[in-house]
Amino acid sequence: MQEMMVIVNPVAANGKVGKKWPQVREFLESRGVPFSSSLTQYHQHAIHLAREAVQKGFQTIVAFGGDGTLNEVVNGVFQEGLDVDVTIGAIPGGTGSDFTRSLNLPRDPVEAFKRLLEGRTRLVDLGEIECLKEGKPERRYFINIAGMGFDAEVAERTNRAPKFLGGTIPYLFNLFISLVTYRSKHYRIEMDGKALEQKAYFLVIAIGKYFAGGMFVAPEAELDDGLFDVLIIGDMPKLEFVANVARVYKGTHLEHPKVDAYKARHIKVHSESEVFIQAEGEIVGTAPATFKIHPKTVKFLY
Repeated sequence: MQEMMVIVNPVAANGKVGKKWPQVREFLESRGVPFSSSLTQYHQHAIHLAREAVQKGFQTIVAFGGDGTLNEVVNGVFQEGLDVDVTIGAIPGGTGSDFTRSLNLPRDPVEAFKRLLEGRTRLVDLGEIECLKEGKPERRYFINIAGMGFDAEVAERTNRAPKFLGGTIPYLFNLFISLVTYRSKHYRIEMDGKALEQKAYFLVIAIGKYFAGGMFVAPEAELDDGLFDVLIIGDMPKLEFVANVARVYKGTHLEHPKVDAYKARHIKVHSESEVFIQAEGEIVGTAPATFKIHPKTVKFLY
């Protein structure tokens, strides 16, 4: 077995990952697993640690944290090109850890590592975003779900909230707080060359099925079909919006007449309003934005 690099975000889930890491490390040592580890020290540090691991020749890199940590690892691995021969893994530990839900990984980190050590891999899709960040072009990759509009505003508030309550409660709290001030935006959206204009609360561009601490937002999404699942949550009265939030946990929101679902490989989004973009719960920039999918690009342990 080749040596793996484990990138740990000790502050994920309000420090729970840092407290669990000694137990996980002890498990790996007891199994005789060859590994090195690095602990992140600041926001986006995992991008640099993952890039350094690739440069040092590590062929397996495992993220132990939340979806934001995994997003950073993915961006670090592919920062210098998409042709790297690296296998990525993720151990659930953050407030959401929603990507690992689509893989049906155990929520307990030691049990999840036992699964990963079996060595099964699958090729999953990679999303690419081109947008603006502080007025300059920005490129970011994502592996689970990106969102624009209300969703991103909620993500920004949730990122500033205490993490000790987990992922679901802070998300719902900040969702309702954002409802007080947020207004729907007007979008021009092109999907594989076909254009539409619509006023909407927010857009979801999904590879995986879950986000925001277990919301079943894209029940028809597949990790390896080479397509984004695009959901447009249309303009509706706020009370109607609130009344339908619970449906997202069951995946029945797709039946709502103001929720439109599409499949697409290439998406362009324009808005005259300032619209934030989140990927894996991290704010990456603002519109205009282009989303492109790279089919079966990431070799992932599951």
